[in-house]
Amino acid sequence: MFLDFKRWVTTWALTFAFSFPSANYPRRVIQLLQLFFYRARTDWIHKEKFGYWIAEDLKKNAKREAIQDRISEANVIILWVPGGGFRFDLGKLYTSTFATWIRALEADKGIKSMVFVADYKRGPEELFPAAIKDIGEIYHWLVETLQIDPKKIIIGGDDAGVAIALDTLLNKIDPSKKPAGMICASPYTGLEAGGESWRANLGLDVLNENSITRMENCYLGIENDDDDIIEYEGGLSPFAYLRESVQLGSILPGRMLFYLGGKEVLLEEGGILANRASRSGIQVMVVQEPSGIHLWSMLPDVLIKDEQVRQYVVDRFVEFVEGTIKK
Repeated sequence: MFLDFKRWVTTWALTFAFSFPSANYPRRVIQLLQLFFYRARTDWIHKEKFGYWIAEDLKKNAKREAIQDRISEANVIILWVPGGGFRFDLGKLYTSTFATWIRALEADKGIKSMVFVADYKRGPEELFPAAIKDIGEIYHWLVETLQIDPKKIIIGGDDAGVAIALDTLLNKIDPSKKPAGMICASPYTGLEAGGESWRANLGLDVLNENSITRMENCYLGIENDDDDIIEYEGGLSPFAYLRESVQLGSILPGRMLFYLGGKEVLLEEGGILANRASRSGIQVMVVQEPSGIHLWSMLPDVLIKDEQVRQYVVDRFVEFVEGTIKK
């Protein structure tokens, strides 16, 4: 009974947050959702200036030397760019999911791992390229300051976090230092609303046309009626990876994992990116759950009722990480 109530509240909160015009109320709703329903594993979290680490019982010994030792001992570091439509932060909702991933990797394959959940500037107060500058700085901090080998970094993102990660890889990370792998969970990549998955799933998902409008406005700014071309800082272009002229194989990691839901309006969008990546020579693994709505793979304990499906999601994650690190 409680799980059904939690599922209903979560679905309502996400639908409201993604579609409400102002950013302030959605942020408060997501904060309250986290406070009342997603407080598990707080002892796994250690805050840093750029975000926070997640690892088992991390709070027991949060001294700098101890954390550095755990980073050095880890076989893989997952840098996660949390979504939230470029407006709010969904990262704290995923702590239990990250904990499940970490434990499964060590139990099944003996792979030690840590997750770093990135903090970054969000709109409408901060527009492109503020977010990718933050993620670029975090990536360089991991590689240059903490001396983490890029070959053991997997970058991941959900929702709008995928677009930010893609823009960062294109504009802020030297291809010679790109991460070993990438995870895209319910990815938003900047395509306009429309397509078969929109026609089939509109009304079944937590996203709608208004959600996409809010996302665009909080990343790119509100379009002017006079059709003036917006010039962004440094001459950068958002969503430039969508251009067919961009060779994804040269900027993206060599292996990618996609989590797509059969009831997502963005299902087709994720499929297009996966197909382009595959055609560029990237090894692509796609996990699609027919009943999944937006963010189903990040909140499986709540949004997926079938325990076998939840286990399948974890198993594919472990398989992907093992293959990426071995490669």
